[in-house]
Amino acid sequence: MNDTIKEIVDNAINNIEKTKHDQEIENESYLLNYHNLITENIRNNTKQITRNSFLLTISIVLYFLIYTNAKAISSISILFVKIEDNNLLLNLIPIFFSFVYLKNITLWNNNINLNFIFAQISRKIYNLSFNTDTVNIIRPFSLIQHISNFQFNNKKIPKLLKLPLTLAFAVLLFFPIIFNLIAIFLIAKNNYPTFIAYFCGIVVGVLTLATIIQALNTSK
Repeated sequence: MNDTIKEIVDNAINNIEKTKHDQEIENESYLLNYHNLITENIRNNTKQITRNSFLLTISIVLYFLIYTNAKAISSISILFVKIEDNNLLLNLIPIFFSFVYLKNITLWNNNINLNFIFAQISRKIYNLSFNTDTVNIIRPFSLIQHISNFQFNNKKIPKLLKLPLTLAFAVLLFFPIIFNLIAIFLIAKNNYPTFIAYFCGIVVGVLTLATIIQALNTSK
């Protein structure tokens, strides 16, 4: 009796374990459809990353323009709200910047995972070898992905020539974090201890920490 119950329980557990994992797609039409969905998601993410990068650049320019020359910009209109207080702008711009940068890192993480799946499915659909460069050719274009594949992974280019681009990537990666830390310091330095100052500083700090965690959790 006990053996029978144990066998039933073991079979139930095995069935549950099997349902935890996606079954491999063998149907060619399903594979093509899945491939198209992943391709479209990569394109959408790349478009959002490009647009967000433009917003990040504008945010930094506005921030330092207001900080160095208070009369340069008298007001900024956001939807139906017009902000004319420069100190308030210097508090709010870092929040906007931190949120957009967090979104960019999240989208980039998602693209890393999608590109990994894209490569696997592409090889299966088109019977490509593991070392072929065809996957990179049919992959939706991304400037950073393109530079990474054809510059960093290109063994024909001397390491010395790769150094400037490596430094540029390091700046792009760490400058936003440094900017957030500088913004938190300036918020604390240039404001009286008010609720808005504390709130803005805390929000920027939380978003910065979330960005760092998200960047460290990059996986394929």
